[in-house]
Amino acid sequence: MTKVNCFRFVTLLLALCIGSSIPLTGCNKETPEEVLESNKQLIRQMNAEVWNKTNLDMLDKLFTPDFVLHFIPDGSELIGIDSLRAHIREHRKAFPDWREDIKLIVAERDLVVIQYVSTGTNQGRWLGNSPTGKGIQINEVSIFRIEDGKITEQWLLPDLFSMQQQLAGTVNERLSR
Repeated sequence: MTKVNCFRFVTLLLALCIGSSIPLTGCNKETPEEVLESNKQLIRQMNAEVWNKTNLDMLDKLFTPDFVLHFIPDGSELIGIDSLRAHIREHRKAFPDWREDIKLIVAERDLVVIQYVSTGTNQGRWLGNSPTGKGIQINEVSIFRIEDGKITEQWLLPDLFSMQQQLAGTVNERLSR
């Protein structure tokens, strides 16, 4: 190969490489800030639709099929959308008026962290206990990992100690004396 042909070949190769990289960078028009805001909006939508309205039809739109929920207090995991759907149904039987209000939301890369206050009235069996009819209010923290615009993983840390105390009535009864 002559120097001229070699130069043309390298020029053509560079042009192909540069040209082929344009669609890769040009297709994603979202800035990093816009991606973070999209991720936060996804979590807000999930919170409003799934937990506050019990719109289980949204699960396939918002979560990846292999979604994993890591329950930090006991180390258990819930795997897949069907398991999540069943968990939400059981939770709603125990607390039909369950509501989660986000107080803080922070996003970084593919992670979104929320701190929220959850409220509900215990009308069904929960964690093996009979319904108490008592209302509760607990603080919770969740970390979500987002992949391709869907929730793929969650680490959940609810204040179960406070929840159990409120359901047993020990805190409210002591405070009212």
